[in-house]
Amino acid sequence: MIDMQSTPNPAEDLKQKVKLVYILYIANVVIPFTGIVGVIIAYSTINGAPSGPRSHLIYQIRTFWIGLLYTFIVVLLCFIIIGFFLIPVLTLWYLARAIVGLMRANKDLPIENPHSWIGW
Repeated sequence: MIDMQSTPNPAEDLKQKVKLVYILYIANVVIPFTGIVGVIIAYSTINGAPSGPRSHLIYQIRTFWIGLLYTFIVVLLCFIIIGFFLIPVLTLWYLARAIVGLMRANKDLPIENPHSWIGW
């Protein structure tokens, strides 16, 4: 008798990796460098991914790099005090992208505009 539970399912594995990257991004707010692990997973998974999961992977990669750019700008602005007020805004932006993406991934919905800089 064949055990269907142990049969690998590449589509399900891909969905789990997409969700894992979002969870790592959320954890990055309190555990530094988990976002780097997440973007490495996203880069290693994107080749050959179908359009639905691919939209999430593009969105995740862009979230990482745009977040890094925004972080650099906020750190520079901290020298003139304004940046300290922008840290919570940046954190909310980052968490919102990760949480919305995770919710869409849980519902098997693609990211409609994965190339967006601000929203989802």
